[in-house]
Amino acid sequence: TPEFARELMEHLRDQKRLHKRYVVQILLGVRDNFDSLPSSLLELELSPSATGLDEDGDEVEAGRKFTVCGDVHGQFYDLLNIFDLNGVPSESNPYLFNGDFVDRGSFSLEVILTLFAYKLVYPSALHMTRGNHESKNMTKIYGFEGEVKHKLDADVARLFLVVFSHIPLCACIESKVFVAHGGLAST
Repeated sequence: TPEFARELMEHLRDQKRLHKRYVVQILLGVRDNFDSLPSSLLELELSPSATGLDEDGDEVEAGRKFTVCGDVHGQFYDLLNIFDLNGVPSESNPYLFNGDFVDRGSFSLEVILTLFAYKLVYPSALHMTRGNHESKNMTKIYGFEGEVKHKLDADVARLFLVVFSHIPLCACIESKVFVAHGGLAST
C-alpha cells in the first residue's frame, strides 16, 4: 500500500533496520514484477493529459509530468530530498530511475528498498532500468555486497543479484525518448 511505502521510507530515514523476512518478501515481489514485463525494453507511455480551465475560464490541456533520475548511488537522503521536492512516486507522479541505485553511498540498501517498495505499490508509475552497478563485480568492488552482508546476510546479498538481473536494460518514453544507462557490466 502507499502507506507501507511511506512508513518504510520513514523507518529507514530514522536509520532503523527492516527484518530479513520483509526484505526477502520485497525482493521476491519485485522480481516477479520485473518478470511480468514483456522484454528488457520498457515502452513507457505517459498518461493522457488532464484538462482544466485557465484564468479566463477557457479549457486548456494540463502539462504531463514524468521524472527521470539517474545514479542515486546509495545516497538515501538525496533520494528523500528528490521526493520532498518533486513528490513521491504515484500514478499522477511517475518516475524512471535509470540505474546505479547502489554502491558508493552508505545507504544503498535503504535506497533500493525504498525504490522497490514504491515499484510494488505503483508498478506502472515507478520504472527502473539497470545500470552497471547492479552487477556482481560492481557490488563487490564498490560496497553494496558488503553493506548487505553487514546489515542482513550473504543469502540476501545473493538474492539482490538475482533481482538485479531481472531489471530491464533500457526504456523508450512515448516512442521518442530512449533512456539507457551509460554503461552495462560485462557480466
